[in-house]
Formats: sequence, C-alpha cells, structure tokens
Amino acid sequence: MTVQSISDLGEVGIIRLIQGKVSQKLPSYVKKGIDDDCAVLETPGDKVLLVTTDTLVEGVHFTNQTLSPEALGWKALAVNISDIAAMGGTPRTALLSIGLKTNSKVSFLESFMAGFNALAEKTGIVLAGGDTVESPSLVLITITLLGDCLPGSVVYRSGARVGDDVWVTGPLGNAAGGLFVLQGKQSGASSGYEPLVRAHQKPMPPLDVGKALGGSGLAHAMIDISDGIAKDLGHVCEQSGVGAVLRAASIPMSSQLLRLAAEAEKEALQWALHGGEDYELLFTASTADREKVESVTAELSGMAAVKVGTIMRDDGILLEKQRVRVPLESGGYFHFCK
Repeated sequence: MTVQSISDLGEVGIIRLIQGKVSQKLPSYVKKGIDDDCAVLETPGDKVLLVTTDTLVEGVHFTNQTLSPEALGWKALAVNISDIAAMGGTPRTALLSIGLKTNSKVSFLESFMAGFNALAEKTGIVLAGGDTVESPSLVLITITLLGDCLPGSVVYRSGARVGDDVWVTGPLGNAAGGLFVLQGKQSGASSGYEPLVRAHQKPMPPLDVGKALGGSGLAHAMIDISDGIAKDLGHVCEQSGVGAVLRAASIPMSSQLLRLAAEAEKEALQWALHGGEDYELLFTASTADREKVESVTAELSGMAAVKVGTIMRDDGILLEKQRVRVPLESGGYFHFCK
C-alpha cells in the first residue's frame, strides 16, 4: 500500500517514522527514550529523571458534555501522573501549555486551574512554567511532568518474563462506562452510575502502589492502562519479546459497570478490554511473589491487585474465555485512523 497521508501511517507508524529520523545512538545520560511511558534521564544526583508529556485536544479527548473545565484540569494532570506511576517514580514538577479560543470565558480558566491545583496539591506537584497561545477553534492542553526515581527502582515495559503472572491494580471498564453515561447513550435512569462518571472525569492513578512495586522489585514490567488492557498488554509483550494469555473471567469489573452493560445490552468485557482511560496499572511479577503482591497492593490501596493472565513464550495475546483461547485484537482508540 502506498503511504500518502498521516492517516495511512496511523499512530504507531508516526512514532516509528519520527524514531527513524533521529539518531539511534543515545547519549549516556539517556537511559530510556522512545517506547515507554517516560523518558529516563541520568542526573548528577543519585536518582534518574523521569519525563512525560500528554496532550488533550477538544473534540478528540473531551467535549463540554463529557468534562467540565474543573474536571479537565484534574484529568489533564492525572494522565501524566499515571505515566510516572507506571515507571515506579514520584512526580515533582509540571509545565502547562494551554491553547485557548479568544472567546473562552475567564471562568473556564479559573475552573480548569481549580481542578489542576486540587490534584497537584494532593500529589505534591509544583507548576513551574509553560506556555499560553491562542487557538482558533479548539482548546488544547499539553502538560509535561517531571519526576524522579532511584535507578534500580525504575520499572520498564520491557521486563516481562515467560511464566510471569499478569496483574491489574483495579477494576477495568469504568471510565468507558462513565463516558457512555455522559454521552447519554443509556436508556432509562442514570442514577447509581456516579462511580463510573467519576472514573472517567477524575481518575486517581495508584501512585503509591507504583512506587512500592518499583521499590520492592516485585514488578518486572509495568504500564498504565490508558488505551485498554488489550492494547497496553500488547505494548508490554512487544517490548519484552513475549506473548500472554489473558483470562476473561479474572478481569475485575465493578457491579455498576455490569449493571450498565445489562441495561444497555452491551458487553461489559468489551469496555474492560478496549475502553481505556482507566489509569490503573498493569504489571507482571513472578508467580513466587503472589502473596507479596497481594499484600503490598492491598495495604496501600485497600484493594489487592488481581491476577488476570500469564506471560508466555509465543508471540501475541490470547483471550481465554470459557476454556477456549482465541487471538485478542488490540482494539482501543487509534489516533489518525480513518
């Protein structure tokens, strides 16, 4: 196929093109570049610097219907915190770049900053700078977050080992269910779905759990679930050169999500596999450490991590459902797809 447009490349193709156009020989202070949740940079001190950035675009990541300005401020920072958590690090300093329409209300910016500051204060993050620009038609939010970690505690996507258990730190699909509710796609009363809506609008990444998993050495590989477990487990497998079996019956889903799926005649499992934006952690660990994993995660979050699969030698991901294994498509949201 002749590649002529960005949509022909797709998101992964764009990343690969950029990666191919820059030097593949990294300087010694760059411990990890493209292909993980954060860049990892060596510093003169005893810790490495973690750097991540995310952009939210009106009409792609949010609308007035799905996120209030206050929720947008919270979520814009949360998605970056989630990347730091996935590396086992501690977030420290943020840079905020925001593109605003000329007719945007001052109250929009005030509410946005209220949400941003609420999460920043909760996690000890300092806003140190950024940029403001005029945007002709869409609100654009870019946050760069700096954090740190002891070199031996950083957890990469590439460390999964054959025979490892695959774990998740919390229920999946809630954010997708919340979006479904916010978009008014369910029939009947929407009461009782507040936890789903909150999961979509104000996620709270398990930062303390990520640090503990990294510091203890329990996690061999880790990633945050931003694009859906099917797609994100695929990233871990690709970087680690392994495959996986994911067990449908083990994937944790909330009672509210199951009720919504039943009422809407949808399959909750599809939201859990492909919905994304849960910002829980997916990690792999030795089978010998199962009790330690459950103990550490339960102590820090009040909910023990849930074993959902196994790392295997063969390529690809298989979904085991009612004792039958079938190849699992990555699904999730793909930027630049037609």
